[in-house]
Amino acid sequence: MARPRRKKGVRRRKQEKIDMISQLPDEVLCSIISSLSIDEAVRSSVLSKRWKPLWKRVSCLDFDGRQMIKPLSQLKNSISTSKVTFDPNRATKKDAIKYGKLVYHTLNQHLGDITACRFRHFSQSLDFGEVEAWIEFVVLENKRLSSLSLECEPLIKEVNHMVSDASRKVKPNFQHGIFSNLSSLELTNYALNSSASYAFERCEKLKRLKLKKIFMKDNTVDGILKNCLGLEDFSLVESAGFRKLKIQNQGLKALELQWLVVDEIDVFAENLQDLVLNSLICPTKGLSFFAPNLNFFLSGCNAIAQKIQARSHGQQILKTQDILENCSDLLGSQTTSIFRNLLTLSIDLDLNNIREAMALSFILRSCFYLKTLEITLPVGEDSNSNGSSDDCTLPFPNSLFWDRQEMYNCINHQLKYAKINGFTGKEQEVKFVKHLITRANMIKRISVICDTSIVDEATSLLSLPRASVYLIITLEAKIKKHLNEVAEIQGKLSQLRDIYPF
Repeated sequence: MARPRRKKGVRRRKQEKIDMISQLPDEVLCSIISSLSIDEAVRSSVLSKRWKPLWKRVSCLDFDGRQMIKPLSQLKNSISTSKVTFDPNRATKKDAIKYGKLVYHTLNQHLGDITACRFRHFSQSLDFGEVEAWIEFVVLENKRLSSLSLECEPLIKEVNHMVSDASRKVKPNFQHGIFSNLSSLELTNYALNSSASYAFERCEKLKRLKLKKIFMKDNTVDGILKNCLGLEDFSLVESAGFRKLKIQNQGLKALELQWLVVDEIDVFAENLQDLVLNSLICPTKGLSFFAPNLNFFLSGCNAIAQKIQARSHGQQILKTQDILENCSDLLGSQTTSIFRNLLTLSIDLDLNNIREAMALSFILRSCFYLKTLEITLPVGEDSNSNGSSDDCTLPFPNSLFWDRQEMYNCINHQLKYAKINGFTGKEQEVKFVKHLITRANMIKRISVICDTSIVDEATSLLSLPRASVYLIITLEAKIKKHLNEVAEIQGKLSQLRDIYPF
């Protein structure tokens, strides 16, 4: 007698009852929970008896004061599926004390090894040395700790002072050599005095260091960098207080400098491979780079933000053109060009400005191995709409600039990918893209991103004869959105005026 077939609905319900996650070993579950913030990890203990102790053995701890401290009214009105974010600008002293108690309670209950830890705390936590105590606990009690991130959230009364009023801020008093066993460290929104460099003693193991919104003097910067002999990745972002930045490190491989106002930048890094320069104010003559093995170079500046900064500081805007001219041997200011071995070049540049185009032309003749080229053109009034030569006179019409029969080794034989962002259809832009299409023998893709109003002009490029049989040309039309970007920039600049008060 044949067995009756089970209904599909019954089979489906039984399959739904199988809990695949619970079948995973504890080690895998702990690894999953480690990707959550500590408050979310602790909440996972209510799922079952088996899950209850798992958070105590997670290897990554993330103490985010914005998430851990939430007003009772928000908690009552929140829906389980929606995530409530606490506004740090509304934090009070009581909130900071409550946050400190939660941190202590969690650390004391944790049982496993900690490999990575992040504290996003309120400035009140610095008053009684709580932050230093937490760091000493996770560093000294956990020999496997390799990554540490510290970020200070100012209380509402301190928001308008920012880093500029560094004298009023409580400076952390880190123990000597406290960071010596770390391989990665991030510090955000602190004022560091000269003694802070002692915390970096014996930091030969430190490979990655990021300093953001840090107020410190020249001797503090020098002391930190001199102690980090094994540093490979260094980022300095939106920081102030120092006037000269000198980086000499043979092992450094990646360097990022963003939103700085300085008098001098001197970099000597023979093995540097990646260099990012963004929105810098520095005299051109104060730039000095020795990085003969550079593979990746990115240079950009937000023109609107830079104009406002330059106006308030009375200093010259450092444009990509200035960097290209200074860091190559174009003007004879550098004995060795940093672009000779470049593989990727990503820059903000106005192709309609002949002087800027000449700087790019020289770099392309100097690069022998360039594979990827990305150019972002300026928007709005910053774009050179009339094709001005910027005080440069040529022995031939400007329209023939990219039509000359000069050899660009990297374009003709090496270039694989090119991207033109902000294409407006002006003469020099069209000439340059045409040059890529008709001369680049090995190129595989050219991406042109333009405004919706000039799609027809950009489409005409598709009919040009192509030097490469592999070439694919893609056009992407975008609606103008720089007005929204301006509003975002203005909000950021309100903070920058406090960070750079001179």
